[in-house]
Amino acid sequence: MNRTDRNEQRASQIMQAALQCFLSKGFHQTSMRDIAQAAGVSLGNLYNHFPGKEALILATAEAEQDELQPLLQRLAGCNGERAQVQGFLRDFHTLCRQPEWALLSVEVLAESARNPAVAAAFAGNRAQLQRGLAEALQEVARRERRRPVLAPALQAQVLLDAIESAALRQGLGEASDADTDVLDPSLLAVLLGARA
Repeated sequence: MNRTDRNEQRASQIMQAALQCFLSKGFHQTSMRDIAQAAGVSLGNLYNHFPGKEALILATAEAEQDELQPLLQRLAGCNGERAQVQGFLRDFHTLCRQPEWALLSVEVLAESARNPAVAAAFAGNRAQLQRGLAEALQEVARRERRRPVLAPALQAQVLLDAIESAALRQGLGEASDADTDVLDPSLLAVLLGARA
């Protein structure tokens, strides 16, 4: 293994340790020393890879973007098929409901309120997701030869907000049985728009 590969592997190891620390302690309660210890590296080595905790939090946004890429690719290939868009929404809902994802979403929301750089990084991921969904919804409307009740961008925002807010409530420990079925077929039909 060459030096570049070792550095990438070490950075990945540090990132995984940081994520675990962020999940167990939160962004603010996690120190760089905690991360170094969890990663099994010296504090100096940690700083060689990441100049500070903000860099690790921003790297979390990049990791989120990587996690969303397969979903975005699937969404781009929907070709106006309603069932494909519904499949994307179910998969995104499943991703958002993962306990780690939900908990990290709460941390991201809090940190975004304090740190404009973090807010911009995660907002970029959300905007990319919303644009992709809006385009897919517009294709569904075209294919079904109907006029959407809502503009596709607003329709996408409402759908994503419903899914993400349920995950946030779960991450905060406030989810109830009623929250578990955000994608109820009748609600989803209304949000997606009726067929012609």
